[in-house]
Amino acid sequence: LYAVGGYNAGHLGTVEAYNPSTNAWTTKTAMPTPRDSLGVGVAGGVLYAIGGWNGSYLNTTEAFDPVANTWTSKAAMPTPRYYVGVGASNGVVFAVGGFNSGVSLANVEAYNTLTNVWTKKAPMPTARYAHATGVVGGVLHAVGGYNGSYLATAEAYDTVARTWTTKASMPTARAGHAV
Repeated sequence: LYAVGGYNAGHLGTVEAYNPSTNAWTTKTAMPTPRDSLGVGVAGGVLYAIGGWNGSYLNTTEAFDPVANTWTSKAAMPTPRYYVGVGASNGVVFAVGGFNSGVSLANVEAYNTLTNVWTKKAPMPTARYAHATGVVGGVLHAVGGYNGSYLATAEAYDTVARTWTTKASMPTARAGHAV
């Protein structure tokens, strides 16, 4: 389990790993770009840190190899943003929604970890940030969030068919949560 970046009297590049077998934390190599409000996804055993905030909206993509304990800069995400949702499926890392310059985003962009290329995908039906994102069975889910109102909305992106479907709303609207 990795704790990546964040904020504590300044933007952090700190990376710490928790081993449940030993119940111990260890410090890893810091991210090259300190930031908070970023998204993180794992593909092929590599952790990808995407977007965030460090005084400006970031489109930074950096990859952490936990075996080598090293970071590598990757292609920049097309849309800078923070509070971005991130999920990975079949070697592709998806950046979903977020916030930039006073605007809630519906943008979806996909990073191919093999080619180091970002591509735009169909936007979410509901723009949002501070939402929770998860992948189950190759389907990316964006749940809740904020866009001027707290949302209970749940939407799913089929990564093969490349289409969005609205799902049953959560009973409680919320933002800043996890799934």
